[in-house]
Amino acid sequence: MKPVFYAFFLSAFAFSLPVSAQADLKCPELKPKTRQLKVLRMQPLRRGKEWLEGQPKNTNSVSCDLYGMKTEEAEYDGKNLVLKHAYVYAEKDEARAFCEKRKSAEKLTTTFSDEAQSSVDDFCRKYKKKDFGLVQVFDASPSQARESSRKPVRLVMRLYTKAGFTAEEHAFDPLLNLESVTVYAYDKANNLSEMTVNDFDGRQLRRETWAWNKAAAARTHSVFGETNELRKKTVYEQREDGALRREVRSAYDSGEQPVSRSEVYCDAKGRPEKELVYDADAAEPKYEYTYAYQYDPKGNWTEERRTRVIVFNGNRMKDSQTPPEITKREFIYY
Repeated sequence: MKPVFYAFFLSAFAFSLPVSAQADLKCPELKPKTRQLKVLRMQPLRRGKEWLEGQPKNTNSVSCDLYGMKTEEAEYDGKNLVLKHAYVYAEKDEARAFCEKRKSAEKLTTTFSDEAQSSVDDFCRKYKKKDFGLVQVFDASPSQARESSRKPVRLVMRLYTKAGFTAEEHAFDPLLNLESVTVYAYDKANNLSEMTVNDFDGRQLRRETWAWNKAAAARTHSVFGETNELRKKTVYEQREDGALRREVRSAYDSGEQPVSRSEVYCDAKGRPEKELVYDADAAEPKYEYTYAYQYDPKGNWTEERRTRVIVFNGNRMKDSQTPPEITKREFIYY
């Protein structure tokens, strides 16, 4: 059965692990559909005046199903495996069967067993009449036990809106204790407008909002902290055809004072060409980055070079001492 999900504004090469489980489960959106994507961040080596790509210092790989959901992911530090996870999805009847197998709906007795008192059973009892899905995350590293005997390292239970989008995600640790609850809100057109991540006791950990300005053809993504203070804001400005024209990223301290700002200018297809980096609310950029790409026959970039340029008294000078940031991508398409 097709998993239910909502598309986030995720970078096509980012593999960070935020608190939001929904963002964790979604593969980068690429065309054509990708069975596997491997992202290698290189350690450049200098030879004379040239920078060679060197060896990978960090590698992330993700395998995806036809619906764009992760089935497996792995991370390497150099050649050393850091983590490897496998994802197993269940919806509606299959998810209910998980609860029934645990006998979650049975009346609690005086027993103090883990299963009788677990947060997962509380969820199963509370939402037994609703449609919900679950995702089991397994440690798939070779050092672990056989696949058939492994226990999830994380469990995510998901509730849906009437339109089929994710309304809530309840994330549980390996002992099935509640870790966090992520709540999603949508506008009338079913565009994601707000996401709030709370801890097991209902305290806010993070809140994110998305706002669309049709007149300016811009979308603003804001990130707030535990006390609802603004920490990050990104404005995406689009061209008439919908391609990204400019991206403005701002960061703030705990007092909501500006710390840094960067402006990313994109080409006609929405790929970064130039990035200006500012200190706090300075009028002039401290330095800038330029981007260069190589592509595969499908039109997806396979190498990105981000090179720093120093800006001094209005003059631009290539920074010959700082190595470029080199990212490579390898694809297996459906």
